[in-house]
Amino acid sequence: MLRPIALAFLAAAVTAFPAAASPAPPRLTVDKSFGKVAGWSIGYSESLGGCLAAASYGDGTTLWFGIGGTRGTSYLALTNPKWRSLEVGGQYELHMLAGRERWHGTFTGFERDEARGLFQAGLKERFVADLSRSGSIAVRFQGRQIATLSLVGSTEAFDAVLSCQKEAVTAAAKAGPDPKPGPDAPRKAGMVSTGTGFYVSERGHLLTNHHVVAGCTDIRVRQPGSGILKARLVAGDAANDLAVLATDVPPKTVPPLSVRTRLGESVYVYGFPQSSILASTGNFTIGNVTAVAGSGDDTRKIQISAPVHQGNSGGPILDQYGNVVGVVQSKQVAFASGDVPQNVNFAIKSAIALSFLEANGVEAPITVRTADALDGAALAEKARDFTVQVVCE
Repeated sequence: MLRPIALAFLAAAVTAFPAAASPAPPRLTVDKSFGKVAGWSIGYSESLGGCLAAASYGDGTTLWFGIGGTRGTSYLALTNPKWRSLEVGGQYELHMLAGRERWHGTFTGFERDEARGLFQAGLKERFVADLSRSGSIAVRFQGRQIATLSLVGSTEAFDAVLSCQKEAVTAAAKAGPDPKPGPDAPRKAGMVSTGTGFYVSERGHLLTNHHVVAGCTDIRVRQPGSGILKARLVAGDAANDLAVLATDVPPKTVPPLSVRTRLGESVYVYGFPQSSILASTGNFTIGNVTAVAGSGDDTRKIQISAPVHQGNSGGPILDQYGNVVGVVQSKQVAFASGDVPQNVNFAIKSAIALSFLEANGVEAPITVRTADALDGAALAEKARDFTVQVVCE
């Protein structure tokens, strides 16, 4: 999920320096809604000719990205009802930084219902895909940083937009030259998403990412070889992207959470990535701790080289003794330039998770194991007993 910092300043900043008028401000409409994926609303815009995703926040700001038509061109937009001073058709130069990569573009001022916003079109589909996979984006205007955007959950939203767009193109092709507006509602794209979670108490509490369960009306958890269980949301922390769930069935085992993480140590990830394509019984990968901080020196996170994919979010990261040292948060980063680092993935440190659990009355085991290192097969077997797939509807 996107977390805005000082986005309210954006209105004052951009309106202070309007540029020359643009002759064609866009029309951003949402004509069909397909529910939410990882906290992002998925819909179809007839005026823009394609599917889109949107995330809204408490200050009234909404971030939009989508695909227009069938040629793979994409767009980004920001809107807010408070930005009434923006000139419709005015042009504003913004710069974005993703890690060490930079991008800049001219955004056009436009109006949508009671809100005004900034819109950039004509982007390649690859650019929006890369942007959605970036851990965070800094937005600069006139040499000043006016916003920091955390794009947690946007990878899943982009995948849903792609699926929705394919449905739209297929429906249009079948309908012939005069199809009815918009696609049939692709339930798979807008109504169901999956992630990973793991048990953290003997009472049946589970830990996962906030973006995995954001906006869910029904949550279920599944372990291979066991039945499907109903789960309920106990507490969520959008800022740290953590959520605790509860079930009525005690787990087979609960792993200890360790706050000790060393640069270079081996780590192991168990989860349910791409379960519709890969094995639905779980996936186990191996890597190392490559940095003890996340993107932008975020000390709440660690960077790992163990491969993760969509569906791994919320899963445990184990050390060689079977202790949980982190919670998978985001998959491989791809920069706006097109440079794709290999196996650059991020996880929330167990220290942050323990503070969150303690604040919500969940007592997680903290007596860590420090002797008798386990091999990969033994670790995978242990992880299978306390890890679940989370299904959000």
